[in-house]
Amino acid sequence: MKGMIRAVIFDLDGTLLAMKLKVKEAKKKLIQRLREIGVNIDRIDLKISTEEIISKTIKEYGFSRDYLMKLVDEVYIPYELEAAEVAELREGIKDVLMELRAMGFKLAVASNSAKPGVYLALENTSIKGFFDVIVTRSDVSRMKPNGAIIAEALKRLNVKPSEAIYIGDTTYDILAAREVGVKSMAVSGGAHSINLILNSEPDILVKDVKEIPKALKRLASQGKE
Repeated sequence: MKGMIRAVIFDLDGTLLAMKLKVKEAKKKLIQRLREIGVNIDRIDLKISTEEIISKTIKEYGFSRDYLMKLVDEVYIPYELEAAEVAELREGIKDVLMELRAMGFKLAVASNSAKPGVYLALENTSIKGFFDVIVTRSDVSRMKPNGAIIAEALKRLNVKPSEAIYIGDTTYDILAAREVGVKSMAVSGGAHSINLILNSEPDILVKDVKEIPKALKRLASQGKE
């Protein structure tokens, strides 16, 4: 059936996992490192995403993306590994994954975190085996809100954008999904408030991750009309 959802792609921190990543601390340290290499931090709004900080730095200072992404890894990976060591699942998410599997969906993770932390977190919470595909920033050159991570997941899953939905907890997740033509589902209780998420206009909003299977069933029934 045209447009039928075949794959469900998840963000990691704040969506599958309770937020443990010290995002603000990591970003502050990155800003400090950028200052050390001559970047005028006063011209950068710290509220913007890491991807936007990197893109702005490239545009204004001419650093290569490879160089800056290595700097991001150097700063962020210790924080990501620290979070992975104490990772906890959002309540009910394992049952959700089991139900989605039973419903026949392909499952994937597409995360802005690097591979070491993502894999450690998934292994420590015993859910790695649910996923057909795992994509991290280590696999692409750009991060959300750019859609590269989701596009790579689609490629590896061998599904069209119209056949997938991306589930996340931030505006960056919604914007990244929209960029590659994938439907978006936002879950509350993560990094961004409901009001902030609604400003980015997700296709679906659920207040509890346990509502995900029902929301997907409703979506499927709409597609049959």
